[in-house]
Amino acid sequence: MSASGVLVWSLALGQLIGWGTLYFAFALFVAPMEAQLGWSRADLNGALTIGLLVTGLASIPCGWWMDRHGPHLMMTAGAVLGAACLLAWSFVETPFAFYLVWAGIGLATAATVQDLPYAIASANIADYRRAIASMLLVGGLSSTVFYPLTQWLIEHLGWREALWALAGLELIPAVLYAVLLRGLRGSRTGEKRAVGDALGSPLKAALKRPAFWGLAICFGAQSFAFTAVTFHGIPLLTERGLGLNAIVAAMALIGPAQLVGRLALIAFGARMTARALGRAVVPLMPLAMFLLLTMASFGLPGLAVFAFVFGTANGILTIVRATGIAEILGARGYGAISGAMNLVLMVPRTAAPLAVAALWEWRGSYDATLWFLIALTGLGAVAFWMAATERQAAIGGAHEP
Repeated sequence: MSASGVLVWSLALGQLIGWGTLYFAFALFVAPMEAQLGWSRADLNGALTIGLLVTGLASIPCGWWMDRHGPHLMMTAGAVLGAACLLAWSFVETPFAFYLVWAGIGLATAATVQDLPYAIASANIADYRRAIASMLLVGGLSSTVFYPLTQWLIEHLGWREALWALAGLELIPAVLYAVLLRGLRGSRTGEKRAVGDALGSPLKAALKRPAFWGLAICFGAQSFAFTAVTFHGIPLLTERGLGLNAIVAAMALIGPAQLVGRLALIAFGARMTARALGRAVVPLMPLAMFLLLTMASFGLPGLAVFAFVFGTANGILTIVRATGIAEILGARGYGAISGAMNLVLMVPRTAAPLAVAALWEWRGSYDATLWFLIALTGLGAVAFWMAATERQAAIGGAHEP
């Protein structure tokens, strides 16, 4: 395997473990912690909210640091911090300590996962689109691997001891980053700027461009819809008269559909530009919302159609987001620009569950929610087309940054 291949698959493994230990595992600890510590579910989920907020707020400085200094120190230290926080979690006895742990996990997440590995690919690997697709393919299996693994660890070891095991696993990316990331660039140019220039010129320029905000609207709509379906899919479909077994089966199809979309992209669409790929895929999101509205009455077969379209679209759009930033906004300053995008996307991610619940309370059913999601994702599709066109108009149709 070539040196770039080793780098790509090591970063992919880091994504798999990082998302699995620092994000997806959380849900499995809620019930045993409630039972042993007597905390409320609001107390427990409040820590997750703190972690997500810290991740969003830290995304820009982490991205800027990597653009300026490279990924080696920050991502190695971030993985070590993640392991230390998981270990500290196993000793918590008060909600305050738990919140401090999750603030640290939020910082570790911003420093190791999110879009930073994609920045490394865009700066150091010629075929960065295929590299990013490969990382997303492996990283997308985090929930598939870590839900059953974490549950097995809790059942056989107890929740505190299970966290020791997860902390040990999180040290694997730390070793990989310490060995493989030394000397790599954090941005395409490798250019250094003054220490006080926290908003370096590439980020400033990107924030002034309509293309940035067009992409933010598109991916914000995608994030809102995905989060809304994730947290409200079961009550929404129950309201439409479907049985729990059919609902669970349909929801379980979304993950494999994402995987199919990413595999198809690696096999057949790796040479497509992010602009062309995005233009082809963004209409699938409003189509998926329309299918959810109309196909639920057909039971599991109808839901399977929705799950396939929704999962495939979401899986490919995740790759479009990672590659489109470099292609449309430029690879120079990728870390800081993607950090700013993550900060913007934090709003729809955190607002979706509450906003959908409020809309349900107001209208008394999920019909209004589905029409809202159709309109919102349709707006996102239009915004992507405008963003993809703006760069081409500005530089005469060039495809590469």
